[in-house]
Amino acid sequence: MIYINGRFLTQPMTGVERFAYNICKALAGLHQPFTIVCPKAPIADCYDMSGMDVVHYGFGNSHLWEQFVLPFFFIGKKDYVVLSFTGLGSILLRNKVMTVHDLSFLENPSWFSRAYYWWYKMMTPLAVRTSRHIITVSEFSKSEILRFYPFVKPSKVSVLYPAVDTRFFQSFDLQDAPQERFALTVSSLDPRKNFLRLVEAFEGIEGCKLYIVGNANRVFGGKGGKDLEKGNVKILGRVSDEELLRLYHQAECFIFPSIYEGFGLPPLEAMACGCPVITSDIPVQHEVCADAALYFDPYDVKSIHEAIVAYLKNTDTKKPLLKARGKDNVERFSWLKSAQDLILLTKEMRKKS
Repeated sequence: MIYINGRFLTQPMTGVERFAYNICKALAGLHQPFTIVCPKAPIADCYDMSGMDVVHYGFGNSHLWEQFVLPFFFIGKKDYVVLSFTGLGSILLRNKVMTVHDLSFLENPSWFSRAYYWWYKMMTPLAVRTSRHIITVSEFSKSEILRFYPFVKPSKVSVLYPAVDTRFFQSFDLQDAPQERFALTVSSLDPRKNFLRLVEAFEGIEGCKLYIVGNANRVFGGKGGKDLEKGNVKILGRVSDEELLRLYHQAECFIFPSIYEGFGLPPLEAMACGCPVITSDIPVQHEVCADAALYFDPYDVKSIHEAIVAYLKNTDTKKPLLKARGKDNVERFSWLKSAQDLILLTKEMRKKS
């Protein structure tokens, strides 16, 4: 029997929660039986759990529920596997699969609060050692797992790519949209997203604004959103799904200046909406975007500035090419394919039990 750690259902839907939710939807679409074990806290409104088997269990909904309450649910149960899609999973459960989205907290501890850093620095290797298998979201993240935790065998790590929600493939009527020329970026206001350099690079660019969609989070170090807002740069904060679609469809281009990513889904969302992408020249972005994006050095403000200016001056030639390549590139990623791979993985694990 497949059980899924459902703690994510009590939290707002950000990147890792979206991964968990979409994998669950894909498994349900394939008629794969599974049960989501969730804390007794209310499920957030952003999740539609119709058609899925959800069991509420125990008390609390913090990391302590995941680590020390959830394991009691499995006392007396046999022939099961527990899947944790959003993080550690309980170190007391041995028959589990955990997901490591990235190891950015090890790459640069200053990007995070001290509490977050020390918790994950202590708990992640314990969770890795006590998991039967590890899921991650890119070949780059797999290489990082093997780099930081050399005791892990490569065969113990599988890549399940995220994909774009179907809503991003829908057409959008811009007839009543405000007439404005802007570039767009979408992300949490996390220091590794490199917005300080992007804002500096945007100085002196005329006739085009920069809109930043995203909120600060207490787990991250660094400055909050309003510290970035100046000149032709505007912080929009969190926006509705409909407004986000409008922005993707209307933006002149999408800019993704991140220094470090496990995968980086927003560029694919932009591509699905026909928005050309300009992004960081880092390994994972080449893995995700291939030849469907323009690249810049994320550590060099001049490189970022020149890439943006070069695109804005040549949209007539670059925009159609990038839009076409982006549409093709997005098709490489599928929640259905990732769910099918996950089902095969769990079957192999049960054979070896």
